[in-house]
Amino acid sequence: MKNLVKNKITTWVIALLILGNVATLVFYWVGHFRNQRNNSPKEFLVRKLNFSDGQKTAYFNLAKEHNESANKIRGQIKINKDNLFKLLQSNQIIDSIRNNAALQVSLSIRSLDILTFEHFKKVRAICTEDQKPKFDELIQKMVHSVNNTQQGPPPSIK
Repeated sequence: MKNLVKNKITTWVIALLILGNVATLVFYWVGHFRNQRNNSPKEFLVRKLNFSDGQKTAYFNLAKEHNESANKIRGQIKINKDNLFKLLQSNQIIDSIRNNAALQVSLSIRSLDILTFEHFKKVRAICTEDQKPKFDELIQKMVHSVNNTQQGPPPSIK
């Protein structure tokens, strides 16, 4: 009889520990995703520039439009890079074909850079005159942090 009681107690303790572990994991996952959403680049810019509700709406619409267009170009960049590196499968690589494939990659990346430039030009246009200097400063810090990837991790944007 004592073994039966011990087994029931042990079973309940194990069940409670499992439930506690599951609850802890759910708590951390939910917190992690909420933290990611609140620290996205979009939210960062909204917070740093202190956008009004109208500016937020306009900015989020611009960001959605930009992401849709950028994803199409990123897909093309991937295809172009795949085509370039498929040339390695050939025993003899003709320079003009290699150069043309590399040029296609470059042109796709150029399109993405121009799209991004135009996006930030539109974002700057929704800023007030007081927000524009802060926007310009943030963009320059972001550009410098992206361009310094070879020197280690980018400096934090403050």
